[in-house]
Amino acid sequence: IERYQPLLSLHGHVHESRGVATIGRTICINAGTDYDQGMLRGALIDINSDGTVAYTLTAG
Repeated sequence: IERYQPLLSLHGHVHESRGVATIGRTICINAGTDYDQGMLRGALIDINSDGTVAYTLTAG
């Protein structure tokens, strides 16, 4: 990530480490989960024509 600076980096883990971080120009999103409690988490991603990224973390 630090070397190539992609626009977006998506991660998924089976523990509750939900969060968003920025590394250089890269937005890193980990939706996390509360699978053991029956809660699925996700992220809605919108990449605009100018290259900007908008996101919303979801749960349900």
